[in-house]
Amino acid sequence: MTPREHISVAAPATVANLTVGFDCLGLALERPLERLDLKRTDTSGVTIKEIIGAQLPLEPARNVSGVAAQTVLKTLGVQWGVELTIHKAVLPGSGIGSSAASAASAAFGVAALAGADLKPHELLPLALDGEQVASGARHADNVAPALFGGLCLCTPDGRIDHLPAPDWHLTVVHPQTVIKTAQARAVLPSDVLMKDALHQMAQLGHFVHCCHTGDSTEAALALHDVLAEPHRIPLQPHFKEVQAAAMNAGARAGGISGSGPSSYWISFDLGTANAIGQAISTVFLQHGLDHNVHVGRIAERGAHIIEA
Repeated sequence: MTPREHISVAAPATVANLTVGFDCLGLALERPLERLDLKRTDTSGVTIKEIIGAQLPLEPARNVSGVAAQTVLKTLGVQWGVELTIHKAVLPGSGIGSSAASAASAAFGVAALAGADLKPHELLPLALDGEQVASGARHADNVAPALFGGLCLCTPDGRIDHLPAPDWHLTVVHPQTVIKTAQARAVLPSDVLMKDALHQMAQLGHFVHCCHTGDSTEAALALHDVLAEPHRIPLQPHFKEVQAAAMNAGARAGGISGSGPSSYWISFDLGTANAIGQAISTVFLQHGLDHNVHVGRIAERGAHIIEA
């Protein structure tokens, strides 16, 4: 790539866990997209000019984008710095990969600004430095699809397997409430029954098989979790009502996105996906809860340059 003086990049929101793949599955969404504007500066290091759409630290060392950008600058060994303008479309605490979108866009953006041809697997550990600021851990199930796009399987040894993405329409609904990852992890048991572990292993294996055989319906029906989601449902606002509304509107499967409070629901055509969004919206409106609805497919692209 050619070095630039300024650049704009985008990275997608993501759905992690996908019900059956706790801490190991994640997919990229067509929308919303996080935007980051980067400008080369003569002064070394990172400065954050402005954050639009959310209240987040302007101090680079306390900001996901700032840390990821600084890590890439250090890795490249350049003498110049970068100024960031962050447009937060993926809201913090939403459960659709806000910190991952910030980390991925910053890591990819600085590399692109420098003209460095770093591949997603090379950018991943650099972006995880930023993700760690927000979550306290280096889980890749959001960051990987934000960088790679598509559907990713993240193994415990750090390998990222890009799975064939099912032909799904996704309805993602974000109620305007925050569930912190630490809070959602605190409700999980430290030990699980052998029969539950075996069930989850079989379901995840079946899901991966269905992805490779192109069976989008069976891939959706394999999304059954007995390990994490049952313990997290009480944290989610009006989840049982939302689930019933989604299924009655034609959803074939779905569940909690990441730690929540967002939920995702799978269908096979745009009309049904929109109907699911309207049905869930009705539930939240009845409870007086502000929310956002995002309808789209699995995004093929991860972090990318926004051309003028």
